[in-house]
Amino acid sequence: MKTNLDKVGSFGSILTAAACPGCFPHLAALGALFGLGALGSYESQIFLATKVLVALAIAGHVLAYRVHRRVLLLILGAGGGALFFLGMYLFHSELTTYAGLIAMLLASATDLVLKVRASRRLAIGTQAK
Repeated sequence: MKTNLDKVGSFGSILTAAACPGCFPHLAALGALFGLGALGSYESQIFLATKVLVALAIAGHVLAYRVHRRVLLLILGAGGGALFFLGMYLFHSELTTYAGLIAMLLASATDLVLKVRASRRLAIGTQAK
């Protein structure tokens, strides 16, 4: 079972957060670098898309855990998504919200690197036979 929901959700939420300068002002510089400042008039829709993508990333990390069985990646990914929502609605902490986004991004990137390494090892192993 191949799933990339965690990567789509994590990377997509960072991208949409960078396009929402009023909601995530520290990511506005990154968004401006990629030309996402032009989307400022759609800020409310982009903010909603960010929350949907974070929820998608949480679901993706749970589904990915069923494949890779790495508890640390599950805690980092799904916990990062939960931290995002806790920072937004319970703690009202920008630092907590950004920490959640970074945790999800790290979990997705680590999972991607581990998958690439495993496929390379498999390809090398089949060529040796």
